[in-house]
Amino acid sequence: MERIPEPELMEKKEQVISYDEADFSEGEVNFINQINHYLSKKNISLGEKDLIVDLGCGPGNISEKLAIKWPNTEVVGIDGSKEMILRAERNKKIAAKQKELKNLRYVCSDIKDIKSNNFLINKKISLLVSNSLIHHITHLEDFFNTIRGLSSKITVNFHKDLKRPLDEKSALELKAQCSNEYNEILTNDYYASLIASYTFKELKNFTLENDLSSLDVFEDGEKYLIVYGNV
Repeated sequence: MERIPEPELMEKKEQVISYDEADFSEGEVNFINQINHYLSKKNISLGEKDLIVDLGCGPGNISEKLAIKWPNTEVVGIDGSKEMILRAERNKKIAAKQKELKNLRYVCSDIKDIKSNNFLINKKISLLVSNSLIHHITHLEDFFNTIRGLSSKITVNFHKDLKRPLDEKSALELKAQCSNEYNEILTNDYYASLIASYTFKELKNFTLENDLSSLDVFEDGEKYLIVYGNV
């Protein structure tokens, strides 16, 4: 199935609210567990000297879980959508575990402009993650140029995203499954995201052809792809 890009930023208020109010906790917890398992396997522990950056943080669901999982580590959530960052800040203020989020802050910035900003203070990024961001990026080189620019030798990258279905029939079946759990706005956005996603072959070939072979690409079940490793 041919890839059809979607808007890079989610800025419509109704989209942001629908996304924020949906329950994605099972997948989010699984994502945190996958990151933790990978770090444990590499004997990497995170503490006060470390910095975690969550690219495309949206309303902050993953950022909050990262901050709670690694309470002594600074966490920065970044998103290009002002509406999403406003929502993330709001969620942080009303969170039941607000006291556990003192190590978390948010920045509104397009990913293509991140390296020119000076908000990461004087720490190198130890863990650079994203969840469902890659498919929003029209050109893969913009995503990989960003993570390359933000990464140092110590940076662990862990990026999870949707995998584009093989054909329209499969995409429509996944859309129908989504409609059983979520509202029309989310269901339509999910379908658009499926079509905008990349395939395993596209991501793998890009890393091999652009001096990024140190990054591995993994198929996580039938729906997801994970790009991980050091740049």
